[in-house]
Amino acid sequence: MHEFSIATQVLEAAREAAADHGKDTFEGISVSVGEASHVNPDQLETCLDAAADSTVGKDELDIEIETEPAYAECDCGWSGEPETIDRALAYAPNLTCPECDERLELQAGNECRLMSVTIPEADDGDDGNAADSPDANAID
Repeated sequence: MHEFSIATQVLEAAREAAADHGKDTFEGISVSVGEASHVNPDQLETCLDAAADSTVGKDELDIEIETEPAYAECDCGWSGEPETIDRALAYAPNLTCPECDERLELQAGNECRLMSVTIPEADDGDDGNAADSPDANAID
């Protein structure tokens, strides 16, 4: 189950983001999982819960997981969300263009990203968001 390995990477990135803001813990995370990433969002959440119990502390971690749709482009000019994603046995999704039947190139939806980290509120007016950009700590 590679979701546990991904969960530990996500939690480590969250810990680093909290440390960058002078905190040694965090209260919540938001993760984006691409539907073509081969990461099962339910399994990832379970693994994040399990890994957080031993690394984050006694309080329960607030975990939000959003699924990002796949977006692909073809040399023929077609672009959009592929209708089907065949991930049963293949390492990479077998996506073909609906216009020309050639292989599509994924442009989005094949990542697992830590989108934001919620740290305990500081007394100095810090809003508690350690990382909140779409490119924050991408884990492919």
